[in-house]
Order: sequence, then structure tokens, then C-alpha cells
Amino acid sequence: MAGKFELKKGKTGKFSFNLKSGNGQVVFTSQTYENKRSATAGINSVKKNADKDARYERKTSTKGQPYFVIKATNGQVIGKSQMYANAVSMEKGIKSVAKNAPTADTTDLTVEAKAPAKKAPAKKKAAAKKAPAKKAAKKAPAKKKAAAKKKAPAKKAAAKKAPAKKKAAKKK
Repeated sequence: MAGKFELKKGKTGKFSFNLKSGNGQVVFTSQTYENKRSATAGINSVKKNADKDARYERKTSTKGQPYFVIKATNGQVIGKSQMYANAVSMEKGIKSVAKNAPTADTTDLTVEAKAPAKKAPAKKKAAAKKAPAKKAAKKAPAKKKAAAKKKAPAKKAAAKKAPAKKKAAKKK
């Protein structure tokens, strides 16, 4: 299995990418970028410079672990490797990047991050809150109609009773 780049967006809203080897292990991690376009340019720069040994700077951490950084043509650091147990392992990591990066595919994980999975339930809740209000609005006119129906027969009954009183008055 060939290596691949994974483009991602962090919690801060900034973008970065990893280069994973064929076995899925992260070999290289980029710096952070303000926007996706810059991160994509960083991936292209790694692809372009991966096979040039002069672009690799071999370093040692404060704990004595070897690692490397890759620099762009302008000398800017694109990113750095994982920490290795020894220099031989680090050189294998460099060879892996040189071999896999130029032809590696890119998986854009930012597309999955944009899925509105969390927003959809919020819309349902909002719709649920609105639904009872609509039902209440529908019930209110029904109550008015019912009240109007009750009043109408009462008026008719009063109207019917009035002539009866007049008839009774006429009989007297």
C-alpha cells in the first residue's frame, strides 16, 4: 500500500497535513496553515522536494532523539518527522518520504468535518419547538369557533324565549 497525505482542520480552524506510510504510520507532520489553500500548497511542496536530499535537515531533539524537517525551496520549514529511536530509523523515514510523497494521494478530511451532522438535530429541535406553537395557534381559533357556536344557540334560545314571553303577555 502506498503512502498518502491526510489534510485536516484543527480545533483552532487552522489546517495541517500528515504523510502516512504504507502501513498507516505518520511519518511526517506539517506546520499549521491559516487556510486550506496554503496547506494544499504545502503538500505540493513536499511532493516536489521529497526526492531532493538537500531539502532534508537532520536534527536531534533535546531528549537525544533523531528527527528530520523538510524545507521548501525558499528555505522555509514545511514540517517535521516523528521522533526516531536512532539515526538509522530516521534515514529509513527519509527514504520512505522520498519514495512515497511524490505520488501519494491526498485524503481531504476537512470535507468530512463540514458534514452538518450536529446541525441537523438542532434544526429538528427548532422545528419541534415551532410545531407546538402552531398547534396552539390552530387550537385557539377552534376554541373561538366553539365559543361562537355556544353563543349562537344561546342567542337563538333567547330569541325563541322572547316571543314566548310576548305571547304570554298577549294572553293576559
